[in-house]
Amino acid sequence: MKRQEWRETIGKLPVFDTHTHLNMPGVPVPAQSFWDIAHYFWFQQELWSVGYPVDAPSLPETQRIEHFVRAFDAVRNTHWHLIVRHLCDDLFGVQLVDEEGRCSADHVRTVDEAVRATSQLPGWSQTVIDRLSIRRIAVNSLPDAAFPDLPGVGVAIPGWEDQGLWSERLATALDPREVADEARAAAQARVAELARMGIRGMRVAAETFEAYGTAAVGLPDTLKAQPLMAWEAEAFLAHTLFRALGDHNMFAQLFLGIERDVSPRTSMAVNDPRRITNLYPLFERYTCGFELVIGAPQNNMDASQAARIYPNVHLGGLWWYNFRASTYAHALQTRVEAVPASKSAIVASDARCIEWCYGKILLVKWLLADFLRGQVKSGWLSPRDALWVATEWLHDAAARRYISAE
Repeated sequence: MKRQEWRETIGKLPVFDTHTHLNMPGVPVPAQSFWDIAHYFWFQQELWSVGYPVDAPSLPETQRIEHFVRAFDAVRNTHWHLIVRHLCDDLFGVQLVDEEGRCSADHVRTVDEAVRATSQLPGWSQTVIDRLSIRRIAVNSLPDAAFPDLPGVGVAIPGWEDQGLWSERLATALDPREVADEARAAAQARVAELARMGIRGMRVAAETFEAYGTAAVGLPDTLKAQPLMAWEAEAFLAHTLFRALGDHNMFAQLFLGIERDVSPRTSMAVNDPRRITNLYPLFERYTCGFELVIGAPQNNMDASQAARIYPNVHLGGLWWYNFRASTYAHALQTRVEAVPASKSAIVASDARCIEWCYGKILLVKWLLADFLRGQVKSGWLSPRDALWVATEWLHDAAARRYISAE
């Protein structure tokens, strides 16, 4: 098949988006104006880098549009610039640039009118996901999984809502053993409740393992009659959750690679070479599954190695600054070489409106089509096996993990 044929074929395959921020309280699933698209963090950050005002949302519309036009033209080499243009053209049938690739205030206003009009259409969200065969969309909050106008699409991989409260109780107790049994029982009860609801996994906070490495990983089961540090309390609860998840054949979703205290402006990816190998004792110690969602580009190979070695380790989508064409190309290569396709999901859009879910998955499908075409041309995969890999990576591996017990 030619390049366009591969893209069209991959474009029709079903997709399971394993991580979004859609349907948060008070936030509609569809974009309500052009600014819900333009001010999506991943794109807005690029605009900031060329002088777009951080306080743009509070500026008068005319002034905001002027700033946007200048910034949008200044980033026209980036992938997100390209995706925003395609998103506007594909979904709304309007161009954000002229024939020479330049944006104007009139272009922005025309797109804004189209977005406002479609946001009021019944079934608009369904129309958007049907364009790329997006079948299921995951969130990390249980109530958010009930998407308006998208019945049966939302899936929850929630965290433990009371974990912070129990962590504080443990860390402030003079003798944490007095609280530990209660905390353990509460964690076990919450996991059991989710299992009865058909929830297949939980997001478990991994910050303590990021910051304290082997000390947090190797925390002993038996607490001493002395106060705990805050990180020790957090690690104790994480270990408790891993054990409870294993009892119910569930998995722990770990988001790794983004450190929150790098700068006042934003969290950043930090490429710690020991990040994944430090976790090996967890993979050996507990029977629960582990899904690794990586935000630091240089840890993709490490995650693939872990998934190749351990039967209970699976790979999730690329996250934060790892969501780039270059890092996707590298991650897909490491995964196809050594990781069974059934253990790898590649889509985690991190979208906050359904239009960005479309845009980011469009980029993934383009990259995947080009990658697999190259694998077939080089003789590494047959066309049939390439399409099987694509189906596993885009949908089936996640569907088995998130919906049905393995």
